Amino acid sequence: MILNLGCGNEPMGGAVNHDLVQHGPWVDVAWDLERTPWPWADGTFERVLAQDLLEHLHLGFIGFFDECWRILRPGGVAVVRTPMWNAPNAVIDPTHVRCYHPESFHYLDPRTFWGQKYGFYTARKWQIDTLGIDLVNIHAELRKVAT
Repeated sequence: MILNLGCGNEPMGGAVNHDLVQHGPWVDVAWDLERTPWPWADGTFERVLAQDLLEHLHLGFIGFFDECWRILRPGGVAVVRTPMWNAPNAVIDPTHVRCYHPESFHYLDPRTFWGQKYGFYTARKWQIDTLGIDLVNIHAELRKVAT
């Protein structure tokens, strides 16, 4: 099962489509992600998609990934797209709370330098499957690792 967080006007067929409010009939679950725990049970999803969402949350990077980890099945994958810290769209949008660097994701993976040095921020660990950038965005896929 797939969870499409912050679907906006781009619902995904066959997925549970979430957004902050019920603004269209395709929104299956309306929930403020700043409120934890999120309304899904532990280990519900195989995949969580969050495109252009993370930068809007006051919950923060660690809080967001801790909740994704909780609701993913063992080996489940979180797919995230967020603006690069130095991209114009990262600072133009007044609803953006924070922007990220690709190495921010390394804090979650104990195999990386940053994960080894500062991985104590969370007990929930991830493995970076893919991490890339285009002109303005970071694209990351992280796999839930059992702790």
